[in-house]
Amino acid sequence: MYIGVDLGTTACKSCLYDESGALIKFASAKYPLVTMPNGIAEQDANDWFWAAKQTIGEIAKEAGGNIKSICFSTQGISFVAVDRAAMPLCNAISWLDMRAIGETEALERHFGKELIYDKTKKHIMPQYSLPKLMWFKNNCPEAYKKAHKLLMPLDFLNFKLTGKPITDRSMASGTMLYNIDSKKWDGELLDFSGISEEKLPEIKTAGESLGTILPKVADELGLPASTELVLGAQDQKLAAIGAGISEGVCTVSLGTSTAVTKLNVSLKYNCPLFDFDDGRIFAETCLPTTGAAIDWLSSIMGLGYEEMDALAKDAPKGANGVFFDANLSEFGSITQLCLDSSRGDIIRALYECICRGIKEKIDQMGGAKNLRVFGGGFKSELLCKILADTANLEVCVAKTVETAALGAAMLASGCKIKKEL
Repeated sequence: MYIGVDLGTTACKSCLYDESGALIKFASAKYPLVTMPNGIAEQDANDWFWAAKQTIGEIAKEAGGNIKSICFSTQGISFVAVDRAAMPLCNAISWLDMRAIGETEALERHFGKELIYDKTKKHIMPQYSLPKLMWFKNNCPEAYKKAHKLLMPLDFLNFKLTGKPITDRSMASGTMLYNIDSKKWDGELLDFSGISEEKLPEIKTAGESLGTILPKVADELGLPASTELVLGAQDQKLAAIGAGISEGVCTVSLGTSTAVTKLNVSLKYNCPLFDFDDGRIFAETCLPTTGAAIDWLSSIMGLGYEEMDALAKDAPKGANGVFFDANLSEFGSITQLCLDSSRGDIIRALYECICRGIKEKIDQMGGAKNLRVFGGGFKSELLCKILADTANLEVCVAKTVETAALGAAMLASGCKIKKEL
């Protein structure tokens, strides 16, 4: 049996699978995200390890000692400074954190947008790790000096379980510090930022064995001493694999935000790219507040999701002219309302806005043959139908809910798991 662990922004989910891909046991645990003024978002990295231990320990009892290997799918580009014993020296800075605007501007002034993209295949933004690492070095010099390693969640958990601070290409790709052509940390970016390469994790390829788990940790987790840890990857990439991404097939994850992912996209489309292995590079673009906008509308209307679908189903295509700008992170809007506008019109306008946004992202990556969709938002048959009509593509809903954990388990098994997706 194999364990796939999905460590997200505020919850950890561990799943036990057999070789057929059947889900045998599921466990989850939540932990807080601390937000403060000025775009600050932090977490206690000890919570990541606690949640992983809690959930792995719960499902390990089900396996009765028959677990062969384990693999992590984790949130990307958050990082924490740790000592040689893998103990955090301070809170982790979340991928949601926006404090490093000054450092982002300094990088843009020195390198320019085009050179940053040429090196890293990222459009320069403060969400990426490099500006925040610079902020940390400049504003927390003692903690930076004491830090043995600066680790993302995947690397941190690998260090805890095996004593090896190792990351994979997809996690490194998200930092805006990884040169996607050389497959290494970029020397010029390191020199300018002053970040020591010795403090960064070693980069390997997802699916490689990191050896057996440390005996003491295996005992704490209730795992056999022979349990192997396989190197995982960033959660959206493994979720796409778990959902069945393939050449020409886009995956669309609709949660709080929406991620649209496609394999091996031509460089002419100028998309954010993430290295994965020798045969795959992922293009990924995002819509920031899709599921969050649905939740917001559900809350202010006092309606459940099925009630929203029923009302939107009665509204015509085009929502009687109502237009919903769903980017509520930047003050969205509902326009072209009139006295005849109904709740169904407003709901349908939101659904149509989300689907137009997804189609635009797909077009920005050169189109697709069909779509594989997953995430809570796609429980709505109506939303799936509107997306199929808007994109003029076949839409297939992934059967498995925990796609990221399944993707991790597929790596853990050496891709022996075969499952109808």
